[in-house]
Amino acid sequence: MDGVGDLERWAADARAREVADARVRERWLRAQGEEESTLAGVLLALAERRETVMVTTVSGRRHRGVVTGVGKDFAALGTPKGQSTLVTLAAVADVRVVGDGPGARPAATGVGGELGVRLVDVLAQAAGQRPRVGVQAGEAAVVGDLRAVGSDVLTVRADGGAGVVYVALASLSEVSFLASG
Repeated sequence: MDGVGDLERWAADARAREVADARVRERWLRAQGEEESTLAGVLLALAERRETVMVTTVSGRRHRGVVTGVGKDFAALGTPKGQSTLVTLAAVADVRVVGDGPGARPAATGVGGELGVRLVDVLAQAAGQRPRVGVQAGEAAVVGDLRAVGSDVLTVRADGGAGVVYVALASLSEVSFLASG
């Protein structure tokens, strides 16, 4: 009977080693994924999970919503009010999952998969519809109708009789599509 007891102890030790080895492998793979991640990849993973996030820009503005798309140089957020906000990746300071506690799992990370479109292309397509937008570029904020998009400038007919405002695309941090009226 002593041989059977030894065999059972050996089998239990082997199972415990397998479980410990699996945890080590999982931690290693997670760490490796995080080291190879990109902001666009993290945003894509959050979009796939339909997580509500809070995006803070380098200027301190905060946007709460669900990531609905990621382009080459921007992320699209759907807000609780049904609006869409496009934030340039260069303007993103941090992204937080809303309601995440200390035990929450990190977003799966990735190195690719974003839409092959640039912000300027999305805005140029939208300009034909003359949408009402809120534009943030550094300290400058403009609200009005998007009229045109050139290679390096947005043209917005500003509200309140302010006339036409030209916004340098290089300074653009976010564009929110607003309800008309």
